Amino acid sequence: MRFMLVTSKRFLTFSDLFPRHLCYTFDKERGMAMTDYKPIRLLASDLDGTLYDDLQHPGQISAANQAAIRRWTEAGNRFLIATGRRACTKQEIFKNYQIDCDILACNGAKVILDKEVLWNREIMPPELSELCDLCEPFRDELDFVLDIDIEERITFQANSLIQQRFPDDLYLQQVRDFLASAQTDYPNKIFMVLKDPARQAFFLDYFGRHFKGRLAVTSSGPDLVEMSCEGCSKGRALLTILDRLGLDADQAAAIGDEQNDLDMLQSIPFGFAMSSARPAIKAQVPYSIDSVSDLIDACLAYNAACFSKSSLDKMNFPAAYRYR
Repeated sequence: MRFMLVTSKRFLTFSDLFPRHLCYTFDKERGMAMTDYKPIRLLASDLDGTLYDDLQHPGQISAANQAAIRRWTEAGNRFLIATGRRACTKQEIFKNYQIDCDILACNGAKVILDKEVLWNREIMPPELSELCDLCEPFRDELDFVLDIDIEERITFQANSLIQQRFPDDLYLQQVRDFLASAQTDYPNKIFMVLKDPARQAFFLDYFGRHFKGRLAVTSSGPDLVEMSCEGCSKGRALLTILDRLGLDADQAAAIGDEQNDLDMLQSIPFGFAMSSARPAIKAQVPYSIDSVSDLIDACLAYNAACFSKSSLDKMNFPAAYRYR
């Protein structure tokens, strides 16, 4: 595997993981008392099923979410897309919505912050070749694609599940053909589609055991299996980004809806599952909310209330969103 990382070193403390007890300081610029709770300065959102939550227009950001993101960033805060998709999604979102945001791509294998690639971890030929061999007995049950920031989509086999699901993409070669010659770029992630969702548990265990210590195996849907380099996850990447920005864990909020979001939602105090997420996902996250726009509005209200204990008590954030 290939790995590039630029970050500072700092150990997480108890106060990084849990909000502080309330006490008072004085903001000289505003001339008013404020609490020791710090405003939330970064919001991380999953994409599919979360930011892309418009049932009438799948794969699109709703008008309400677009407007909320602009309110959030215009207030001087950061918006981070935390997705299993490729890093080129950042350019697609800017082109389609004129939203310029940071991106945590491929489940944390590649991160772009302030237009700088912080790290880029790639799955190299030995693991890719092994994966092809492991998948041979299951050709009728699965297909996978290499997540690389190029236009062409490189699949395990031709005319299979991937092409049926994404017919508009460009398909020219298969993975073994790709591996037959030296390349300059290798995938940040493997995206696998299963024919039968009931077989997901088997394949998660099958690949997880074989690649233990080398590849991280997770899922972003009931018929999906995803693999990236060991140590890559949305949660680990988010904590590293916060460290890079000089922010504490209680200065971020995150929202998602699937298994690959869980460690991100559990790594900070303000982790929210989408109300539309499966019960098994919501049961592992303390808070639940209907949409990205609702979370942004709640965070903006919380930020404003950080200057007043009575306001904080009235809004009861985030306890008001506790999942039951």
